[in-house]
Amino acid sequence: MRVCRDTDKGEIMDITTKHSKHFPPGWFDWGFTLSHEGLPICREQLRTRMEMFPVMVLGQMGVQILFVWLYWELGHQDWMVLWLSASFTLHFVELSKWRRDRHSLSALEQCRDWHQHFTVFALASGLLWGAAAVVFFPHDLFNQGIMIGLVAAAVILNSVHLPASIAYLAGIMLPLTVRVAAENDALHWKVAGMLLLFSMVVLFAGRVLSKNYLQLLQQRFENNTLLLELGAQKNATEDARARLEKANAELRVHEERLEQMVRERTSQLRQRTEEIGLIKDATILALSSLAETRDNETGNHIRRTQHYVRLLAQHLHGHPRFKDFLTEENIELLFKLAPLHDVGKVGIPDHILLKPGKLTDEEFEIMKQHALLGGNAIAAAESEVNIQSHFLRIARQIAVGHHEKWDGSGYPFGLSGEDIPIPARLMALADVYDAVSSRRVYKHAIHHDEVVKIIDAGSGTHFDPDIVAAFKRIKHEFAAIAEKFCDAVPDGAQASLI
Repeated sequence: MRVCRDTDKGEIMDITTKHSKHFPPGWFDWGFTLSHEGLPICREQLRTRMEMFPVMVLGQMGVQILFVWLYWELGHQDWMVLWLSASFTLHFVELSKWRRDRHSLSALEQCRDWHQHFTVFALASGLLWGAAAVVFFPHDLFNQGIMIGLVAAAVILNSVHLPASIAYLAGIMLPLTVRVAAENDALHWKVAGMLLLFSMVVLFAGRVLSKNYLQLLQQRFENNTLLLELGAQKNATEDARARLEKANAELRVHEERLEQMVRERTSQLRQRTEEIGLIKDATILALSSLAETRDNETGNHIRRTQHYVRLLAQHLHGHPRFKDFLTEENIELLFKLAPLHDVGKVGIPDHILLKPGKLTDEEFEIMKQHALLGGNAIAAAESEVNIQSHFLRIARQIAVGHHEKWDGSGYPFGLSGEDIPIPARLMALADVYDAVSSRRVYKHAIHHDEVVKIIDAGSGTHFDPDIVAAFKRIKHEFAAIAEKFCDAVPDGAQASLI
């Protein structure tokens, strides 16, 4: 016989190790490892759950009665009665076991039996709920929402016993998620994803709470052990206790001071982050406004191309070729950085930049330099700050590459296909659409339908075919953006826009 002192009660107990009569040791442990050394802590966890057990079971029974009442009229009454009978039978077995053996938590084997009992019955209860979600799943969205809410509300296990929580959650959520996904439409796939996310959050929260609870119990038993040891030294007990209380008081003072410092520092960091974001936005606006002052194009060109780029990116973010890059963060950066695509035009002479007629070959070669001028200016900023900035890299890709073409006939480097960065490919289509569909001093605006044909003709030569395909699906939204941010034109020029 092996023995261990229960530091909670100060008594000697038999902790002889025997194999469970139900499952071999290690089954269903899942983060709840029973050992001779950790027996007092594990027993305290089980005792805490034992105290809450009747309320949890009765709550389950109440939710199950509500479930049957709500969905009785939807059919399957015989199956509902069978399901409710099976659930109540399971709960009565649980309560009978609890009433008979709730005080049997002394030995290691008794704790293991209760641990396995909680886990197996939690899994069984969860599977009954999962079966109900599959068998009684309604056809209308309203009742589906109520069912999902009821089943999710059933996840009320005490996280101090993590294996039971995992088993119960798996039994409920896996069948429910599969059943929701089986509807096989976009809405139900989204709901299934939300259920999986909910399950992961519950599991993570349960693990964190269980870990914190274990740490609290560990600290409690360590403190009790210390008090028992100090009890053997009666003359030193009061002095040690006074020192401990003083240390705890000082610790609380230091903890409060540290928390205050953390709050202040967090506030400063948050404010600094917001300031940096505002500085970035202001810098972009300043640079794009500088380019505007030297170009015939209006500020509405910048706003339109911003929205075109974001609209394309949002419709491509799930595409296999683009999903790794087109995250929400990068889409927002593309929207903010799009105005910098023509920042290099500040380096083009006025007689070329503002020329109302067609450029000569020599003038066009000079005009093409604006892509490199803009890219070099941003590259110089990257070199100056001496860091690898994702923000500046995207800005440089837009400025340098928005005139590259899919077949390699563009400029300044003649890149082709996948060698052209994604930001540049998106900006290329947005810029061409706005340039062709907008009025300039040297040309009339072209009707939206004709612009669509021009861009479609450029698929695989000028533009990435997948981006063109996305554009064609949302072409009416492009037209709406163009109308919303249209340029003011003289009355005499209105006829050329329709």
